[in-house]
Amino acid sequence: MLIGQDFDKIETYIFGYKFLEINALYGDTLILIIALFFANKTSKLSQNNPFFNNWKWFFIIFGVGFFAGGLGHFVFHYWGLPGKYASWYLGIIAVYFIEKAIVSIYPNQLYKKRFNTFIGLKLILALITATCVFTFIDLTKDPQKGLFVPSVNSIIGLGLTVGLIGYYYQKTITPSFKYLWISALVLIPSAIFQSKKINIHQWFDRNDVSHILLIISLFLYYKAIKGYSEHLKTLD
Repeated sequence: MLIGQDFDKIETYIFGYKFLEINALYGDTLILIIALFFANKTSKLSQNNPFFNNWKWFFIIFGVGFFAGGLGHFVFHYWGLPGKYASWYLGIIAVYFIEKAIVSIYPNQLYKKRFNTFIGLKLILALITATCVFTFIDLTKDPQKGLFVPSVNSIIGLGLTVGLIGYYYQKTITPSFKYLWISALVLIPSAIFQSKKINIHQWFDRNDVSHILLIISLFLYYKAIKGYSEHLKTLD
């Protein structure tokens, strides 16, 4: 185990080409498969309801974004830092679809309109700010700076929707919405592992721990979605 520093990146040679962090590609591919599985399950709950449609697109974009991130790690020698930009952009967009899903069933129409305006402006601001960071800041010295905008965007967006509004829905709509804010608590250890650089093993580092916790969060998201679907059936 290493704390405060990372293991040397795993190198893999295929047909004379040098690749890095194949373990990250494995984890990100697994996230893609699971996310697409939940996207398919969610699409079967309703074809026209914006709540379910937005969640479906979240799962798709989230999974594709992580797979792109895995490729960015894997072919870093050939793509460099720009190879990571797609995953960072998609992370911002994925959060937007969670926000759209949660706000779509907000009962107060005035606040619903205001929430939609807020998340729309936040999306534009986040994409523009991220582009400025990628363009004008030298990320070669500290690539982690590239995650700053997506991370802040996630904290604000998920804190408001999955956290506060999710808790409100638990009290006013159906108890299954508790899984939304629980999912946020599940990710707290990930922040600790990442910030303190706690690496259990070279083949199971801090990023792999984050992958496991993210998969648990995806499962909890679907639990909340499925619970809301069952709630709607009781109203018919």
